[in-house]
Amino acid sequence: MKNYKRNALVWLDGPHLDFFYKWKPQAIDVDAGDVSERLKLKQKLQCKSFDYFLENVWPLPAERDCVATGMIKAPDNQCLDNAGGSDTYGQHLQMWGCHNLGNNQFWMYRKDRRIMGLLYVFDVDGLSPGSNVILVWIDLKSDRQFFDYDTKTQQLIHRKSGLCVDRHVTSRDVIVDTCDSYRTNQRWTFQYTYSDRPL
Repeated sequence: MKNYKRNALVWLDGPHLDFFYKWKPQAIDVDAGDVSERLKLKQKLQCKSFDYFLENVWPLPAERDCVATGMIKAPDNQCLDNAGGSDTYGQHLQMWGCHNLGNNQFWMYRKDRRIMGLLYVFDVDGLSPGSNVILVWIDLKSDRQFFDYDTKTQQLIHRKSGLCVDRHVTSRDVIVDTCDSYRTNQRWTFQYTYSDRPL
């Protein structure tokens, strides 16, 4: 964690550093040591900003591209989880106890209505009730990776199928099912929202 934080202190400016602490809250209290020599070297070499990197080198989603970030929480303190940090393409999204450590429970709900972790976005393996929510690469041609949020009912609605994100009755898997605003299993809240970016 110390090296994560050292790297962040040198390369991430302003809001990007704040975003890092949301993703890795355990880094806040870590002593990263003195990075002043690294910062001087960065300045001497006239290194580009992190914004430049995001816009021109590797356009990763940044916090400015999101309407909400952090944990996506159910009323019983269970959170959407990428199955314990596994990074297997196509894996099922699961429910685990909320731990507030970021990582496998850190999600970015983007302005384009995709929900993603660091590598993968939410998708579904079918368009009928009971289909699993899975984690896959962004596919700019796919119409199956969009989820709208109803602020009144707190439901995440898969746009293509019209079904709501729900949890499987007998497993930890997350599914889509017929929307029912009275079902608490279909209510979700986001850890961080932004007043200037409506859900």
